[in-house]
Amino acid sequence: MVETVDVRKKASIVIVDDELSILKELRILLGRMYKVSVFANPVEAEAFVDEHHVDMVISDEMMPEMRGSELLARIHRKHPEICNIVLSGQAEKDDIVRAVNEGHIFSFLYKPTERQQLINVIEKGLENQHMKRVLAEQNIRLREYSENLEKMVAEKTAELVKAHARLNALDADKMSFLLYLSEELDSPLDRIQNLADALLSYFACTAAEPRVDIIRLSLRDSVEDAVRALADSARARAVVLSVDIDPELFVLADRKLLALVLTRVMDNGLVYSPEGGRVVISAGSAENRVQLRVTDDGCGIEQEDIHKVFKAFQLERARRHPHGFGLNMPLARVMMEAMDGTIRAESDGRGRGTTFVLELPGA
Repeated sequence: MVETVDVRKKASIVIVDDELSILKELRILLGRMYKVSVFANPVEAEAFVDEHHVDMVISDEMMPEMRGSELLARIHRKHPEICNIVLSGQAEKDDIVRAVNEGHIFSFLYKPTERQQLINVIEKGLENQHMKRVLAEQNIRLREYSENLEKMVAEKTAELVKAHARLNALDADKMSFLLYLSEELDSPLDRIQNLADALLSYFACTAAEPRVDIIRLSLRDSVEDAVRALADSARARAVVLSVDIDPELFVLADRKLLALVLTRVMDNGLVYSPEGGRVVISAGSAENRVQLRVTDDGCGIEQEDIHKVFKAFQLERARRHPHGFGLNMPLARVMMEAMDGTIRAESDGRGRGTTFVLELPGA
């Protein structure tokens, strides 16, 4: 049996009692102040609570189907935010006190209950239930704020660490940079202009971490795009660009940065290869990483210079290409690191060619 008085924006109270006269009396008494649903069967009451928003359950203790304290314990396990009250017409005080101590009953009253006493207990229970809900919501917001604050602190700390590392790197490179510039002071005006442009591009890229848009890219398509961009340079030097890459090989990378890296590395192979030479671009994958190898048969690199190739202002002018400034590979390293990639060089020495090895996450 269920009867409902639907009063909007009022607390929802479920009353359970096997005596229909008491249900009728309580429905009339409380129906003007609250949204009241009454049940003679505790099983039906529990099902109703499971499917509707309920603020309070008031239950008789001794009922044929189930004791009220048992019903409220079942409801509490599923809906701990609901305030529960027991109405007892018999002397089950010890059982009810134990239920109160266990926390799933807010209060109990003996029948017959005075009208004002019942209303006072209901109001206090609803206030208690409201405060619990407010506190729970505040705890959720506080936890979210704490998590967001921790994330913000971690991000800012990481930014500071990176900024500090960049400052340290710039400070360490300061003397090398001054020596680098001093070697160029006797250069023609047009070369100095080109150097200024190259330095502006380099510092614009390295002053802050490059922004990346990581997507799934076909490595073969990316390489072939770079080959087409360098076709004129390759023909001018009579150097063959040979691509051997599985079309099913994919990487996670930024399209623009990857294109810049590939053109720089492959152009390096063209510049240092002899006329009629060959630059071979191949690739393979292992352990979720894709490795791209750009191999030329050019002049090679001395072992003591391999680590300098990727550091700006470290390679002496005499060891750089006469028309270059030694900034392409340092820029390529910065871009690869921004894409969670790496780049390194392999060479058996002067006159024995060079292989640049690029690694990126596979997709």
